[in-house]
Amino acid sequence: MTCHIYLTLPPNIMRRAREVISRRYPGVRLGSPEIHAEMYAFASTFGDGHIPALSVSAYPQLLPRALALAKQGRLALPEATLPPLRPELAALGLTPPVPELVITAVVPGVLAASATLAAPLRDWPDLCAPGFPGPVGCPPQDTPMPYLLEAVLRGACGPAVQNLLDKLDTRSNPLDINKRIGRGELSAAVLIPAFARTFREGGGRMVWPASGALAVPMLACLGADAPPEAHEILAFLLSEEFQRFTATDGVMAPARGGVPGFAELEEQGWNLSWPGWDLWLCAAENMMTQA
Repeated sequence: MTCHIYLTLPPNIMRRAREVISRRYPGVRLGSPEIHAEMYAFASTFGDGHIPALSVSAYPQLLPRALALAKQGRLALPEATLPPLRPELAALGLTPPVPELVITAVVPGVLAASATLAAPLRDWPDLCAPGFPGPVGCPPQDTPMPYLLEAVLRGACGPAVQNLLDKLDTRSNPLDINKRIGRGELSAAVLIPAFARTFREGGGRMVWPASGALAVPMLACLGADAPPEAHEILAFLLSEEFQRFTATDGVMAPARGGVPGFAELEEQGWNLSWPGWDLWLCAAENMMTQA
């Protein structure tokens, strides 16, 4: 039986994973999306056909589908002994709702400010202030970030969230958002640290929100017929070796305890904000109806 696994990982992390997996498990067929639309399509149709032996995705649509598949017995419990979710993440309530789901990393969503921005930018609600200038950049509508941002700020700011939505610019991918911030075309933006930490010629700066960076979990699950190789690959993704690489080169929060986070995460004392699985499901539903 062919062992098909599907991983949604940043390109540099994917290269390392592909290299190791191909060497250790030459019979494994490894799929990886290259554009956001492919990532969205996979998560939103997960389980419609054959379930990969191992799947990893940060898209919220995977959650409701995986919950239904777990009830149907179409997902497997991990056979390998996996490390528990690290205490900093467990304390936020990030323990998955069913044991068939495993978090392999958390992608933080942070703020970026243009060097031309005169308004204060310290936390998420600042974006909703009536006088906050636009446009404010955010990854496209086929990514989870616009829906998570709206759901979180609608709860925190109420009707004032419309002040942000009226000037939210979702036309650009994260790399182009970085460039537009540096050129002063966007006053601020929502980005992941890999794109928010460096700007050419000092054209922007990363702002770690005072209430915490938005936590976007990368969820993994195994198909019910997953062979031993898939279980072993999941254990590899949570190994100390790969988790360190995930943190340092992927600029993501490692899920394994004892592995240091990337520099800014450690400096901020793991200040992350997780709105809860119910809101994650709400973001998934909104994305399905609006994307």
